[in-house]
Amino acid sequence: MRAKTHTSSVTPTQPRYSKHTAEKQPNNTTEKFEIHVSQSVRDFYHLNNDSTSVVIDCRRNQPVLGYFGNRLVTVNASMLSQLDRHEAPASLPIEPAISLTPTIGEGFLGHLGLEVHRSATQWSLAPKLAEANTSQFNLELTSRCPVSDVEVTHQFTLDPTHSVLCLSVSVRNLSDQATLFIDNCAATLQLPDHLTEFEEVTGRWANEFQNQRHAITRSAYVRENWTGRSSHHMNPTLTLFEKTTCASHGDALGVHLGWSGNHQIRVESLADGRQMLQAGELLRPGELELGPAEEYESPRLYLCHSSHGQNGLTRQWHQMIRREFISKQRPASTRRPVQLNTWEALYFGVDEPSVLALVDQAASLGVERFVLDDGWFLGRTDDRRALGDWVVDPKKFPNGLKPIIEACHEKGMEFGLWIEPEMVSQKSKLFETHPDWVLRHEGVPLNEARQQLVLDLSQPAVVSHLFDTICSLLSAHSIGYIKWDMNRDIHQAGNAEGRHAPHRQTRALYRLLNQVKKAYPEVSIETCASGGGRADLGILEYTSRVWPSDTNDALDRLRVQRGFQNLFPSELMGSHVGPSPCHITGRQHSMAFRAGVAFWGHMGMEADVRQLSDADHQVLSEAIALHKHHRELIHGGTYQVVDRPAGEQAWIVLAPDHSEALAALAMLETPSTPFPNRYRFIGLDADRHYELKLVWPGDLRPKQKNHKDELSDAHWSGDWLMSVGLSLPILQPESLLIYHLKAV
Repeated sequence: MRAKTHTSSVTPTQPRYSKHTAEKQPNNTTEKFEIHVSQSVRDFYHLNNDSTSVVIDCRRNQPVLGYFGNRLVTVNASMLSQLDRHEAPASLPIEPAISLTPTIGEGFLGHLGLEVHRSATQWSLAPKLAEANTSQFNLELTSRCPVSDVEVTHQFTLDPTHSVLCLSVSVRNLSDQATLFIDNCAATLQLPDHLTEFEEVTGRWANEFQNQRHAITRSAYVRENWTGRSSHHMNPTLTLFEKTTCASHGDALGVHLGWSGNHQIRVESLADGRQMLQAGELLRPGELELGPAEEYESPRLYLCHSSHGQNGLTRQWHQMIRREFISKQRPASTRRPVQLNTWEALYFGVDEPSVLALVDQAASLGVERFVLDDGWFLGRTDDRRALGDWVVDPKKFPNGLKPIIEACHEKGMEFGLWIEPEMVSQKSKLFETHPDWVLRHEGVPLNEARQQLVLDLSQPAVVSHLFDTICSLLSAHSIGYIKWDMNRDIHQAGNAEGRHAPHRQTRALYRLLNQVKKAYPEVSIETCASGGGRADLGILEYTSRVWPSDTNDALDRLRVQRGFQNLFPSELMGSHVGPSPCHITGRQHSMAFRAGVAFWGHMGMEADVRQLSDADHQVLSEAIALHKHHRELIHGGTYQVVDRPAGEQAWIVLAPDHSEALAALAMLETPSTPFPNRYRFIGLDADRHYELKLVWPGDLRPKQKNHKDELSDAHWSGDWLMSVGLSLPILQPESLLIYHLKAV
């Protein structure tokens, strides 16, 4: 459903369609679709699939998203008139529409969606619709402004099977002489008036993907992210609800900007009572400059609707991401190997003997991928030095990485490696040789964050060096996986030309990742940015795993993982068993709780497994075996949240045909009553009977053993489990139960 791939966003233009068949190439695949060229723009366009309709209103000479929701059987001009309002007192006879990119020339008094200028006296813009290109699920509307010599193209792509719409905006400089500066470009939507609340995705380092719900008030809610990545505290995702919407009921609209750089999201209630949303790239003055005949393509904005609450949105998001992103990754990445990462086991103290000992212990647990994290390269003894010098340290690894990799392969494990290509330490050979390769503000002291600086990817020489360096590593070693980290925000974002660089930096990163993927298609790449600082559908064009948070505290991870899974499927979610006590929070948790939480994502561990007690070794081995047994269901099923009282979490993953499910109940804190409320399942087939087993934890307390025995003595009807539910045993805080259901 994605209209274009991310290459350079500022390019010389070519005719849009030279034939009546266009080709689009998402993720290096080619899909053909028929294009029907319209000589004149119609009053409206209706895109639809089996469940969804999109109505684009063109009566005002600019496209307006008139409707996006459940499928409409018929749309005609008479119906379209109901989108209009009567003349308001003390207002214009015809109120300016909230078009896809409102401009100053339309008379719109809200926050503009598209602003450009050539000089202090050349800033007016009033494009008019001129051309339409359509196919079954695609619409491209082109507008032109002869006064400003600007062409604006709006692209709509409706997913053929899911309730997801993709929007993008292109701006082209039609002048053959003058430069055009783009000051703002944000897709703009008029919101349905019954959606009166919204939920943002906020948080901080080690506490990402926290959901906060607000009412839409007569003011503007504005989020401006200047970090140079999608950020820990302002993920580019927003969800709008009816006041009564809950997990499984009520209307909801999901919004996600597929962009890994600076961005803005705005929700505003206008003085005339209309509600609007804007989302797009966030730009500094002079950052986006188009020369003659050059074109800018905005990041893609993804919209998703549901009449079944957050669970309906989640189901649609997951299905779309699996089809449009995950299914187009390398075939081997469809099986997500259980992995061990060395970071919290060894930190910078990695060397051949300690790593080989970890390899042995990892294999004994059933690990399938071994990842050597930070500390392996030349002179890297702490976080103050050596970033950029991507050569194996001969003091730590006198025989290179070959013995480590061979040991992994002998024990049936893939080998993975950590790198942080976009960064450099001042104490490094790379910086000593090329001090001009870092982002900086001229005349201002360099601003280190986390003891490192940011390389200027807008310089072709820098990208070429990084590509050659990464290729050298991958050519010299049998590496199946890269953990690609990015451990700081971009504070001084000036490039060698003196321009504000985040736009060019982000596009250059995409090009570099794409180069690496093309050169080594069998290598999986994880996106990590001090945890979940870069998690979005822009970076997922090129990566196949996300590290959602640096915390491995199981209690905090439950909240992080719930927020993450509202949008992203579980197979993308790195979920690791950490040490106890947790190195970040100091909390101590049982191995059963830690493993039970990590079970639900792309499972791994990040602890010194050499130090495990025999009992913990046994529990962790059992959890890994259980995860492998149910991995296909966890990574391919339908994830749904079950409403529970405060202090609890519950969720279920269902097979597509509802014949099988895994369900969890987590007690987060000491409950106010001795017994939890009954567990009413969701999503089962009411007419089927199920075999129901308590499969985790393995070591049960007496009351839990009785509960397990009671379940195994009967078959349970789906309608009973959903309507009446299970009577639960007393649960301790910070504990978790996992059930398996199988239709009989």
